Amino acid sequence: MPYKFDPAHRSELDRPDRAEWQPADSLLQILPSRPDAAYADIGCGTGYFSLPLAQRLLPDEKVYGLDTEPAMLKELRRRARERNLANVIALRTEESRIPLPAGAILAAISTNTFHEFEAPLALLYEAFRILEPSGRLILADWKPVETPMGPPLEERVPVERVREGLRAAGFVGIREHAIYRYHYVIEGSKRGGKR
Repeated sequence: MPYKFDPAHRSELDRPDRAEWQPADSLLQILPSRPDAAYADIGCGTGYFSLPLAQRLLPDEKVYGLDTEPAMLKELRRRARERNLANVIALRTEESRIPLPAGAILAAISTNTFHEFEAPLALLYEAFRILEPSGRLILADWKPVETPMGPPLEERVPVERVREGLRAAGFVGIREHAIYRYHYVIEGSKRGGKR
């Protein structure tokens, strides 16, 4: 069974130095945008990416914060209320089934979580399903090298395996973004992809 982040340590997700080695803006800048769009943050935790994304959007645009852990979603809801962000919708999900309709999402992100997935291909299929025809999925996870923090080295997934999974799930136009020191960031497009 893969390493799973313990929700009891959720305060670690807000450690002060995280903005230095994983600034949210760097990832959010590469997301596509369009009026009335909806976004998904798969494995959203307490909202490190979901909340700043919601703040950038118009009130009628939505961010679905998806997580398997109720404690994470409870904290996401609290923080969204505190910031008056009515466009954040916290939903409990499973890895193999995301509770959103097909074609509902312009872009989905998943950060620091791919190494935790028990069925990564099932999750990628679900991400493909919920994306609009021109939608994009952006994954960021820990490079399989020693870093000052992060999951055990033996649990980290090489970017080549993620690339293979994206292809198998139907994604095309796969490319990497060199924006973080400790993480790879890889993107796949649904446009023209087939399954």
